[in-house]
Amino acid sequence: MVPADFERDLAARSFKPLYLFHGQEAMTRERLLEKLAAAVPSELRDFNYQSFLADETPAGQVLANARTLPFFGPPRVIVVRGLDHYPVEQLALFQDYLRSPNEETCLVLVVEKPDFRLSFFKSVREAGLEVAFNPPRGLELAAWVKRSMTDRGLKMTEAAAKAIIDQVGSDVMALDRELEKVYLYALDKKEVSVEDVLTAARLGLTANVFKLGDAVGRQSPGPALAALKELLLTEHHLPILVMLIRHFRLLLKARLVVDRRGGPDEAARYLGLQTFVARNYLEQAKRLVLADIKKGLIRLQEANLALVTSSVSERLVMEKLVLDLSTLRPESRTGT
Repeated sequence: MVPADFERDLAARSFKPLYLFHGQEAMTRERLLEKLAAAVPSELRDFNYQSFLADETPAGQVLANARTLPFFGPPRVIVVRGLDHYPVEQLALFQDYLRSPNEETCLVLVVEKPDFRLSFFKSVREAGLEVAFNPPRGLELAAWVKRSMTDRGLKMTEAAAKAIIDQVGSDVMALDRELEKVYLYALDKKEVSVEDVLTAARLGLTANVFKLGDAVGRQSPGPALAALKELLLTEHHLPILVMLIRHFRLLLKARLVVDRRGGPDEAARYLGLQTFVARNYLEQAKRLVLADIKKGLIRLQEANLALVTSSVSERLVMEKLVLDLSTLRPESRTGT
């Protein structure tokens, strides 16, 4: 089984009682595990979702939970990482469970390099329950790039996917970082083009706009101005402005999630971001009230107009904008 097969099970909410996730492509694996966790209703997650480490939890304890019926109906999701820490006799317990599993539990066992000479792993393979996460190559790599952009909420042309691979190579971690830059640059476009990829590629990795966005979100004027200064050494002001606009639009959405007491999983779905990124936006949004964020969006509009119509230098306009954005809260005006 390949990850796309598991995604079909996920979309149909037709889970097999056990899956073995293995392979070195951790990014896709973690993305699918996040989606699986999100399949459990948020109000039931404390009861119906559990995650264990094999070196901390005996196999018997894991299986006792797996055999327990879920609260208010399926699915119960249990994830066990580091399966290679279990000795053979504990793996045998999973083999016994596989003969008569709890159909209302989805048990996912995660291991990087399973030894398929062992009886349990052979049984899982024969049952068609293994999901292999291997680094994509060739045509698969372009499909992976396009799918990763789709997961962020944007479509991507085939030519744009090939362009980013030509620039970055086949390392999926490096590709993911570049895709995040392209995604932020493309803003609200319906489809990412080759031009978007080439423009976003100019944004440096050391002096990057993410550092600026984080400093602004934390209401830290000193670091924000330092990050802007570093960016302007190599970058044009326009993509910086575009990404700041994007950052504040996401902060606005995150604040709405905060106001209705939603958590990172809800924020990830609402913002169209991975959970760990959405969590960062939630933390920033908690520092600002809704009126502050709306004020920031107005400042961004004013700066955009000034850059087009004013004779004031672009650097001064951007410095004033960043200072305004990072001092939206009164207490931040004296902080760093």
